[in-house]
Amino acid sequence: MSGANVTAQKDPINGLRSRGGAHTNKQRALAAVTGGFVADAATMGLHWIYDDEKMKQLAVAHGSAGPEFYEPPSCPFYSYESGALSPYGDEILPLLQDVAERGEFVPEKFAMTSYHAAKTYTGRLNSVFKEMIIKGDAGNKYPDLASPSKDLHGGIKAPILVATYYEDSSLLLQKIREAVHVHEIGAEAENAAVATALLLHATSIQQVIDAVDAKTFSDATAAIAHFGKSCSLPGALQGSLFVLLTSAGFVEALRANMLAGGDNCSRAIAIGAVTAAMQGGDAIPVEWKEKTKVYAQVQRLAEKIVH
Repeated sequence: MSGANVTAQKDPINGLRSRGGAHTNKQRALAAVTGGFVADAATMGLHWIYDDEKMKQLAVAHGSAGPEFYEPPSCPFYSYESGALSPYGDEILPLLQDVAERGEFVPEKFAMTSYHAAKTYTGRLNSVFKEMIIKGDAGNKYPDLASPSKDLHGGIKAPILVATYYEDSSLLLQKIREAVHVHEIGAEAENAAVATALLLHATSIQQVIDAVDAKTFSDATAAIAHFGKSCSLPGALQGSLFVLLTSAGFVEALRANMLAGGDNCSRAIAIGAVTAAMQGGDAIPVEWKEKTKVYAQVQRLAEKIVH
């Protein structure tokens, strides 16, 4: 995305219900889940790069190829194989597995699933999960495994829970709040998760849209630099929404988000889920699915949770 004075337009991203054309709610719900995971894997190679010059150098080195599934993966904080999920994708895969197995989201059960997954995880653990392990080892249970946080951990759970509960909006919002409390304490984390769920569930979140619409930027990189490149809220949600409001679809939105740098993987899950839901999954390139190591597993599990 390029050009001067790109401004977010007031066009609420009415995902699962109003923007999918001939696609059914079930197809859009499936697309939201698979789109989020594919987006995360596609972005992982450029995750957590905060140096603008470094990002420009990597983009130039890649030539005309898109930044997705960047080779070699260049995240400065961990070294995973191309096509693997980022730590954010790895965080929500146990949620998908748990809900698919149980047929519902039970916070007390998932909290222990997440705790055991964190204990055996060989990748990079963030502070929320490090604290969860300490609390779990001390015998704590839900909701006392959570810690104060202003990151998008709740928001990245939204696609899975929306896909599970899209037919009952009241129950959906209850489950979203319960899911946030598995890992996070704080109104900001809860509000961002609810906003992400409503975005997918076809409800306008005008406050967040207005906050983005009030700003004018040259492109997504400039917008995200303003709202904040890090994991923190509300910037992570505002940056995601700017990309959604100024991009034509799944691939364009994700490429713009990748090159904006910072914590582009947590943003990618939300962006990928919404854009895939809007287009019923048709916009996810076959090549991207093939490169995502867990795609077949995610697709199989997603089909189990969507009724």
